[in-house]
Amino acid sequence: MSALIGVRSKGVFVMSDSENGSNDEGDEKLRKKLALREGEEILLVRRPSVFAFMPAYFVGLCVLLIHLFFGWAKAPQDAEWYVDAFYLFVEVSGWGGGAGFAFVMLFFTWLNRLINHPASGKWMTGILLLASLTPFLLHIDDVMRLVSDSTFEMPIEWDFTLFGIFWTAIIWGITFWYQRSFLYVVTDDRVIHHQSFIYERDGLEFLHEKIVAVMKRRTPIGAMFGYATVYCNIGDQSHIATETVGGSIGVSPDTSQTKGLSKWLGRFFFMMTYQRTIKSDRFTPDISFYGITKWEEAKELIARLMDENSAVTKAEEQLQVQKQMVELMSQAQGVPSSSDIPEPVGEEDTTDPASAEGSLDDLDADMDLN
Repeated sequence: MSALIGVRSKGVFVMSDSENGSNDEGDEKLRKKLALREGEEILLVRRPSVFAFMPAYFVGLCVLLIHLFFGWAKAPQDAEWYVDAFYLFVEVSGWGGGAGFAFVMLFFTWLNRLINHPASGKWMTGILLLASLTPFLLHIDDVMRLVSDSTFEMPIEWDFTLFGIFWTAIIWGITFWYQRSFLYVVTDDRVIHHQSFIYERDGLEFLHEKIVAVMKRRTPIGAMFGYATVYCNIGDQSHIATETVGGSIGVSPDTSQTKGLSKWLGRFFFMMTYQRTIKSDRFTPDISFYGITKWEEAKELIARLMDENSAVTKAEEQLQVQKQMVELMSQAQGVPSSSDIPEPVGEEDTTDPASAEGSLDDLDADMDLN
């Protein structure tokens, strides 16, 4: 893919990323997709890296491993009693067409939501709930025959391996689709965040002069796989997330009836579980260049454009233009500019030493120093 070169008044930016236009037809489609203005030049295009969504792929892998384990696990011979008890639990979970296994998956769904990591959002929780309730859904025909005269039978039965592969493929496929829905573009006028997942979502775009700072976040996994997140701070504090956990989750709000030891234990538990409000930076894919490769080029480009379009730079440019206009008007009127007026060089001191000494004597007489 040919490199695009964007020439600005104070620099030349070269882009060699694979997203930066392969032909005129591709460039035209991209311009139409982003609704670019005539003459607006694309300087940089990026998408999130595959590894940036690794937590979601890992959750899918865990779903597969849990299904395979409960489907293939067998108790070893001459094992300890607690090992036999564990494998008995695994066997019981498969009874009733996998009904017991549904509670295992529900626990995994709750745990994934509790950890609050990048792959614990609403859509992931929804998929995990469907995967958890699959054994119950496959027995809906039994419920229908119980409450009616229906003869409907589900054409498929519960199978650990089959549904493990199915739900893992669903999670990985949606994750890849969601990851490819984000598109980040830098033009000579603005920064554009575009998302098209199922349908075209709300986008974010702003002029370079609105940027007040360019921030970068790189995780250990990002350093390992060569990606980072670049965020353009425009002063709206959209990246700041607030989380509040109060002591009320740990104790009953009505403590008026509590007395003695229970009252003091409740207070102690309240103090141990109480947390203050926490504010943290959270760079999500819809407001930042999330998990992009070649992030150094993107950060440097945005920083230069921010500097070129800042209020200070524009004020300096206006001042320089005004000076040039004053010089041109002075030359047109035949008046030399201040830079053309020569400094007096080599002038001799014509002051008479005798007169200087006399003036000093008069000064002493006036001050009555003699």
